[in-house]
Order: sequence, then structure tokens, then C-alpha cells
Amino acid sequence: MVAKNDDAPILSLAGIGKHYGGITALSGVDFDVREGEVVALAGDNGAGKSTLVKIISGIVSSDEGRILFNGQEVSL
Repeated sequence: MVAKNDDAPILSLAGIGKHYGGITALSGVDFDVREGEVVALAGDNGAGKSTLVKIISGIVSSDEGRILFNGQEVSL
């Protein structure tokens, strides 16, 4: 059992990258969400917001980086 730290993120993405052929959709994305926190993703068209949400939800897999949920690495 892992001790829970109230300040630790419930969801943590580190170094996330996604490529479609020669196009880099995401590169080196770090993103943390703590329990009870409300977050928003904002950016220009083509910035990678939808790609990041698809990676978090498991619709597509990242090419690089790590995803942790409650401190445990997950593979989506």
C-alpha cells in the first residue's frame, strides 16, 4: 500500500509526446491534477488539446512519457 499525500497529484503526466507521421502533435507535456481541483485546457487551434484529452482518456496512446494515477504508472 502506498501512503497518500494530500498534496500529491491524483493524475500526473510527464514528458508526454505524440507524433502522427512527421507531425508532432505533443512534445514534452507535463500536467498534474490534484484531488478536487478544477482545470481547463486552453490554446490555439492545433495546439494539441484534443490529443492530450484523448491520451488521458485512453482513446490514443502516447509515443513518449509516463502517466501516473494515484501514484501508480498506468498504460493506456
